[in-house]
Amino acid sequence: MTNESKSTPAPFQPNDRRGLKRFNAIEILAILLGLGACSIGLIGAIIGIPMILAAIYSAVFIPPKVNRGLYIGKCPHCGAAMSATHYQTEVDCPSCAGDVAVRDSRFIAMPKKTAGHKAA
Repeated sequence: MTNESKSTPAPFQPNDRRGLKRFNAIEILAILLGLGACSIGLIGAIIGIPMILAAIYSAVFIPPKVNRGLYIGKCPHCGAAMSATHYQTEVDCPSCAGDVAVRDSRFIAMPKKTAGHKAA
């Protein structure tokens, strides 16, 4: 069996989105800016309160466009535990530094690159 055909399962584990974990960075920033605007006075409150309500509405009722999380499994080269984020298509094993592709909830061993191709 060649390195190209080795693969291991890497099930996707989505991020927990319960409670305050629902809020992303933009929604948190909108709440903070809304609170800051409210501290200015009546005009600031007229702007700040709708901003805060819109951020809370967005976090609670609008599903995220990207399902964030991790692929967690074992390296197909050496068997060490490893993970990849939802947007990574290739990673290096933290133990053996082998190149690993992430496809269809699997870690797939990539052929070793020669020294001439790895330019720092």
